Amino acid sequence: MNRQQALALRQWIRDVNLLGVRYGYEDMAGTPDYPDGEYVERFESGETPAEVIAANFGAQQPTC
Repeated sequence: MNRQQALALRQWIRDVNLLGVRYGYEDMAGTPDYPDGEYVERFESGETPAEVIAANFGAQQPTC
């Protein structure tokens, strides 16, 4: 992974976590410094943060 990809991953993790907070999950994808391996794979496969949230929570409404 080059520097540009690493920076994109860090931002993607932040974006997923920001959406996850709405469902009561802070740092659900890990932290930008220590991302969860599953979420790194999802980033590499091209999933967007919105797709990750939809896959994890489906029709569930945000708690916040």
